[in-house]
Order: sequence, then C-alpha cells, then structure tokens
Amino acid sequence: MSLQNEIKSYFDRAAALVYDGPSVIHPIITLNALKNIIGDNRNNPSQKLLDEMAKVVESYPERIDDQAILDRVAKNGLGQTVFISDLEDACQNGNPLEMEYEAAHLQWISENGLGVLEALIEVALQDFDRLGTFSYHLQRANAFNQEIKNTWTYTRCLLKEIVKSPLPEPHAKVEIDYKLKVSSKKNQVTALASAGRLWEGDYIRIKGIRRELSYWLSSASVEMGTGEKIMNGLEDYVNNGGNFFIEMAEGLISNLNHEAKIIQLEALRYFVKNSIKSDLPVISKHLEAL
Repeated sequence: MSLQNEIKSYFDRAAALVYDGPSVIHPIITLNALKNIIGDNRNNPSQKLLDEMAKVVESYPERIDDQAILDRVAKNGLGQTVFISDLEDACQNGNPLEMEYEAAHLQWISENGLGVLEALIEVALQDFDRLGTFSYHLQRANAFNQEIKNTWTYTRCLLKEIVKSPLPEPHAKVEIDYKLKVSSKKNQVTALASAGRLWEGDYIRIKGIRRELSYWLSSASVEMGTGEKIMNGLEDYVNNGGNFFIEMAEGLISNLNHEAKIIQLEALRYFVKNSIKSDLPVISKHLEAL
C-alpha cells in the first residue's frame, strides 16, 4: 500500500469512529496533524508516526450505519425539494434525526456531496472555539487523496460533533484587517492556526466562512508574544526543511494524553512556515513548553 493510501485509510476510519470526547481533540485532528508532520520527509516517512496513526484509529469502535441512513432516505423517496437552508435550520434546532435526514437527502441529490460538507463547515464555525479546529482538519482529511464515495462518512462525522452542543446564532460580518498573529497564550495557538488556514482556503462558501471567522477573530483577545532566543535547529528547518518537527512528534507520542500536544505542535509548524523571522522566538517558547 502506498503512503498516501495508508494515510487515507486512517482518515476514512477516523471519520467513522464512535467518539464521545471533546471536538477540539477529535482523533481526525490528531491524524491530520501527524500527516502534515510526516510530510516533512516523504522519502523516508516516520514509521513511529505512522504506527501512532494506526494506534489512534484502533482505540475506538466504528459506526456501521452510515450507508443504512442513506438507503433509508432513498427508500422514503427523493422527489421532495430540499434546500441547504433546510439543513442549516435543522442544525440550529439541534435535532439530530432531522439533521441527518436533510443532509442525507442533499447527499443523494448533489453531484458529489462536497457542497453539503462545506455548508456544514460554515454552520459549525458559528461555534468556532468548539468546532473550528475540528472543521478545518476534517475538511483537509476528506480532501486528501479524495474519494467522492466516502464524502458522506465525513459529513456524518461533522454532524455528530455539531449536535453535541447547541449552536449560537449566525454572526454578522465584522470588518477586520486580517493578519496572521502568533499569540503568547498557549490555548490560542491551535485555534489561530486553524482560523488562518480557513481564512486563506479555497472554498465555494468562503464569504460565509470568513463572516464567521471575522466575528471570532474580532472577539479573540490575542496577546502578541515575545521571546529572546530561537530554539536550536528551528532556523535550519526554516531555511532547509528537515526532521525538526518529526523528531519532536516522535518524542511527544510516548507521553500520556499527548494528542493535544501533537495538535499544537503541528499548529506551531504552520506558524513557522508562514510567519516572519521575528516571530520565531515566541514560537520557540511554545515549542520548548511542549
């Protein structure tokens, strides 16, 4: 099996997991973070990190009724007109059966289901603190080596997370001058990285996605960090690439409850690749604290 196919198999399994934990550390976030870090050395991929991906998906049971829901909706008939707005209303009402029915109906009548998934991501971003990072990584996992026939699994995974808590109402757009910022607050690093990538993403519904992001970014109190030194090896990684983050991740996975640290490590990797040199000291402080 090729590296891409192996990683995709882990993504597909993670999207179908029965998971009752917090959305901010959903297994698919951990897996996509590991995939990105592994990508720093595709010619010699880290077996430790690939083994960790396998371990993650083997830790949870798997849903077995995804296709049954699609079949039930088709059996009841697809003649009735259904709109994205019906799905959005069902999400606001928080009715899981109605949400799945509307999403499954749209899945059948859409060309590939990707529009349904993207519409749900826009809805999920109304609760960015809870669902922003999850939505970003789920979308990237689905897009990786994409197989249209599996889109419903990812859509239902998102539905399962949305319904865990009532959604706030959609937010009005806030005029902001977006700039990538590295916060000094540990608990903001991952969210800001997800917001930055969603903001710069190529989405059909980018207007609505940026609307929700503008509200969250305008309300987030981001304290710009400072630092005095750059971590050994980090500048060399910036200039030449290499195994800097791979080696850090391999060290972290031996610790208990390391998922949040892996997710944050990958977020810091994003900042390293997209920030200016003057941000490296504060990024170093975060890295050294992992």
